Amino acid sequence: MTIFIRPELTSNVISADDPWEWIGDEIAYSKGELAACAQTVKEHHADVVVLLPGEQVLLTTAVVPSRQPRQIMQALPYIVEEKIAVDVDTCHFALGQKNHVGAYVVAVTDLERIRNLLAIFRLEGIDPAFVTTDTLLAHHGTKTTVTVEGDRAHVRLEDGSGFTLPSEQIAFAIDLLEEPGDIDVHLSPKYHEKLNIQIVQLQATSNVSIVEESEEGLALLMPMFDQQLLNLMQGEFETKREISNAALVWKSSAILAASTFLLHMSLLLGQGIYLDLAGDQYALEVDTLYGEVFPNDRNVRDVRRRWGAHINGGGGLDDGEFLSLFRETAAQLPGSQLTVNNINYNESRGDLILQLTAVQSGHLVSFSELLNKIGLQAEIGTISQQDDSVRGSVKIKSFGGAS
Repeated sequence: MTIFIRPELTSNVISADDPWEWIGDEIAYSKGELAACAQTVKEHHADVVVLLPGEQVLLTTAVVPSRQPRQIMQALPYIVEEKIAVDVDTCHFALGQKNHVGAYVVAVTDLERIRNLLAIFRLEGIDPAFVTTDTLLAHHGTKTTVTVEGDRAHVRLEDGSGFTLPSEQIAFAIDLLEEPGDIDVHLSPKYHEKLNIQIVQLQATSNVSIVEESEEGLALLMPMFDQQLLNLMQGEFETKREISNAALVWKSSAILAASTFLLHMSLLLGQGIYLDLAGDQYALEVDTLYGEVFPNDRNVRDVRRRWGAHINGGGGLDDGEFLSLFRETAAQLPGSQLTVNNINYNESRGDLILQLTAVQSGHLVSFSELLNKIGLQAEIGTISQQDDSVRGSVKIKSFGGAS
């Protein structure tokens, strides 16, 4: 849960004894001393977002050529120096995101004000996760946007900058802008009539759209909070904590679940394609091997059945002679450093002939001797020397086989 807390603007100095207002996702709007607010925070174990009144924060833009964050922060005070009326050493600068023209949104406020603010919260046992200005929670778009919050109004410009002023000064302030363009005014119906004169003055020079809001005050601003907003807790005030935003958690969970589902489906699809291709390859290898072993068979439709028939003696083999011979020979191939190129079996003579490739002829001799040791009759046939290998044949038969 997140609670938004804002001091009422009674003076430039923020005090715990001043009136404070707060609201949360499940906390109704309240107003009182900071101690009462702190009690609410502790009871709900809530994260805290502190909103500084926009009148106490300069929200401007700056073009900084460097891309290194440390260099940007070093140059920032001197780039915006002409826009502030006090010594830069007394100011706290916070860097936001780039706008559509490549300029950074920058917030400037009094350094001691931030220090004092955080000290007050620490005394109440509160550790804010986020400090920003209420101006940044006002509506913002591609037009000049005015959000009326009672007797205060937040003005946001297209470039991301903005300011807060009394509602009765809206027309005067907009008139000072170089190119205000079209204007959207967000306000509740009860303030429409009260600010009618201001709206008429705006309509005299600009195209004005009125957007009626059902909420007021902090209830109007709270839904527009985003963790991507400019956070004043930078530099000496930087913290690694992030607030627990329920909507953000559910959104992240939904994205993770969708990504996991898509990844799982992609893996299944890839596995299916692979197995299909592998199956076709194995089928081709089986057909090729069968043709080499039983070259006299023609129009074989069911390789498995015909192979079984041969093994069981139905294909002309006596007592599974081929299977026994092939099994004993194949068991000696691992570690022999030989590659089998072709297999042929002569049913009439009972010969199993292997066409083999080796690095050297000694491997063929060793393989033949090994077969003889286990009780087979192995005889090396022709041997031919290739560029970097030796090709040869080995004829194998069982003792007592046909001669």
